[in-house]
Amino acid sequence: MLLKELHRFNGFKAGHVWDVTADSYFKCNPALFPIMPKKMRTNENFTRKNDERDLFPVKKNGVAKCLAYTPPQYRTNKAGCYIEFYAYDPSAGKMHRKRVKVNHINGSRNRKQYAKEAINRFTDLLSDGWNPWIDCDPDDIALFMDSLDRYEEHVQKQHTSGLFRKQTYDDYKSKIKIIRHYVENILKPKERIRYMFQFTKRWCIDFLDYIYIERNNGAQTYNNYLTFLRTISQWWLERGMIVVKPTDGISPISKRLFAKERGCIPIDKIKEIGEWTKKNDPYFHFACQILYYCFIRPVEMTRLTIADFDLQESTITIRATASKNKRTQAVTLPKKVLLFGVELGIFSSPMSYYVFGDKLRPGREPIDTKIFRDHWAKVSRKLKLKKEWKFYSLKDTGITQMLRNNTTAPINVKDQARHSSLAITEIYIGENKKAVPEILELDGAL
Repeated sequence: MLLKELHRFNGFKAGHVWDVTADSYFKCNPALFPIMPKKMRTNENFTRKNDERDLFPVKKNGVAKCLAYTPPQYRTNKAGCYIEFYAYDPSAGKMHRKRVKVNHINGSRNRKQYAKEAINRFTDLLSDGWNPWIDCDPDDIALFMDSLDRYEEHVQKQHTSGLFRKQTYDDYKSKIKIIRHYVENILKPKERIRYMFQFTKRWCIDFLDYIYIERNNGAQTYNNYLTFLRTISQWWLERGMIVVKPTDGISPISKRLFAKERGCIPIDKIKEIGEWTKKNDPYFHFACQILYYCFIRPVEMTRLTIADFDLQESTITIRATASKNKRTQAVTLPKKVLLFGVELGIFSSPMSYYVFGDKLRPGREPIDTKIFRDHWAKVSRKLKLKKEWKFYSLKDTGITQMLRNNTTAPINVKDQARHSSLAITEIYIGENKKAVPEILELDGAL
């Protein structure tokens, strides 16, 4: 009969993180079993020292941890009458006591009856997964780090399937690593995010402030991390790990408030770089020419094959599969660059070969963009170039010089750079601080 009543009770379910015997269970629930033997009855003046919450140690993680609780009990002491139980508090990382006072109910008999009914309701709620310290559906509870791991597996799959470029893959992996570092090493233990319901707008703002202020990154980096948080939030939302996107309402830093940093290299230094690389590192010199005259990004350069060069038309076709904007477009190959490539014997290689393979010579396998940076570092040391002058600066400098020499129409520069609009191309012009000769000598009708 005892076990039958026990199984009828809604709060006793297999799979809970705590386990009790029939005797200890009845001792914790005198209001539910008023006819139990006297020797089994609990003293209503229960103290913290003999509190039986230690019977239910929380040893599991994740959702099971959040569902841990002790059965509600009716207590009386000098402070009054109340219902008490413990439930796991994720923010504190331990069981936390919950008290509900019933002093407002007049009459001892009425108060006990009310408490008995309230205990039944609380027990039903707790057994169904309700947690007084979590404002979300129990089905939405998931560990933050587990969800981050799942997204990282998704990124890995996208990369191996060819949907993510290696540069995109590396960028996402880097941002995931920074998030882990922020949670595990930067935040204090009490502030660390454990569950997905703690992934809030406030948390996102604090993390972005850490990126922008504490790590002293620029506005563009701030915006890039915000974009990443939006992307991962959408992925989690679609899979039911969160119910709202916490990034909604967080605005990026306006591009009007920061100028795009351009490490343009002076013309005299460009000539010095050209002379040194042509003599000491000719294949890297060819790569510099492609970047300076054709504005093809380093990551796109690593995907160029011999077949992409049309020597009769003097053009280079950047295929959609190799292009950042996923569009197939052709750019003009200056004769100067074409002839130097012929001199090096680059176009004598098989059509399927990558232009930049091992040692920057044509080969069967493409290289990583890091190889370009390594060669540039060698040039930079030899010529004592400024740190802000990067390999990519050759592209910025090439566009700027082409716009300022007044021999090439801006629309042609836009097409050569494969920009989506002239507004983007005009960013490279910058602010002119010198008098324009044509305007200086202007003698109009007025």
